[in-house]
Amino acid sequence: MSDIKKFLPEGTSWLRAAVSSIPVAGSALDHLLFDKADAIRMRNMEAAVAAISDEVQKLGEGVIDKNWFSSDEALAAFKILSEKASYEPDQAKIDVLGRLVATCGTVEHAGDIRKLSVLEHLARLSYVQIKLLSAMSAIPPQAKKFSAGGIEQTVTAVWINDVVAKLESAPSFWQGVLNLPQELEVLESLNTVRRSQLFASDELGFTLTAIGVLAATYVKSAGV
Repeated sequence: MSDIKKFLPEGTSWLRAAVSSIPVAGSALDHLLFDKADAIRMRNMEAAVAAISDEVQKLGEGVIDKNWFSSDEALAAFKILSEKASYEPDQAKIDVLGRLVATCGTVEHAGDIRKLSVLEHLARLSYVQIKLLSAMSAIPPQAKKFSAGGIEQTVTAVWINDVVAKLESAPSFWQGVLNLPQELEVLESLNTVRRSQLFASDELGFTLTAIGVLAATYVKSAGV
């Protein structure tokens, strides 16, 4: 058996050969997976750590809970950051995630047992969706009433027209054209917002869910 083993290709060699054999894209994918992947991971983690450092420096000693940064929870938060940022292509999102980890260690949030769930939740969103959540959380909900045929309905929500106005009045945080209905649909699918609609009306609004409200609090603390 030992004689046979020396003629068998190593696991990585076999895998590289299989990847390289992929038509058209094989050599490029081989270079990405086996030559560039570690460099990408290190670059992203350096950016994430730099974001933590910048945020801690900005917040200052009076705001930071030093004890938290030596806790098991801080290690868990950094592990989440490492998993989510290592191969994240959006550098803006990496920066946000790093700043959110720093925010977890503030006096305001260090005692919150929900922070890891918040970090996991926000890590599922894109940078554009995190910024959209931040914008929506800054819009005061408004009550609207509709009545017809003896039926009356009142709904309090952040209405999509107000979201559009908010986005148009501030610097854009997206590239190209923002597909707002699609981004809101993703936020809804991830239980960040909940749709509210007046019956027999085209008016559409949204309310933040419990996790959405909590996540927006951390986003605001991080200055996103």
